[in-house]
Amino acid sequence: MLAQINSYIETAFCTVLKLTFGIMIIVVLMQVLFRNILQLPLIWTLDLAQLCFSWCIFIGAAVAFRRDAHYQLDIIPASWKAAAKWQRIIALLLSAIVIYVLLVYGIVFTEIGLTRSSLSLGITELWFFLPIPLGAASMVLFFIERMTAELQLSTGEELKE
Repeated sequence: MLAQINSYIETAFCTVLKLTFGIMIIVVLMQVLFRNILQLPLIWTLDLAQLCFSWCIFIGAAVAFRRDAHYQLDIIPASWKAAAKWQRIIALLLSAIVIYVLLVYGIVFTEIGLTRSSLSLGITELWFFLPIPLGAASMVLFFIERMTAELQLSTGEELKE
């Protein structure tokens, strides 16, 4: 059931990523064209590009975490199954520290964003910081799914041996 919920979250996040990345590309293109060709700088484009970038980074990080697509350094040969299993579990546990920091301090930044405004966009900076705790909260669910699968896989392997 958790895997199904996480699949829905991942699908929604991928839709958000496609939308925000597309908007970011268009806005940056407009910024370059208007500033360099038309000599008419658009003030709001920088803030909108930063807003889209923030959403792409933190929501994309959550999707990458679920897909196990972050950079990894394999220092243990695959043939050493028990050691490789422990390496994956330790890596997941270390990622829990990063998730904790993103969640706790993302909430702090988001609360600070409530009191500040983006003058060019006319919105609170909450929207710039919201993807941090949102991505981290989803990473908690993804972490549980991945750790459960890892522990089930390892106990299944031990039973076969």
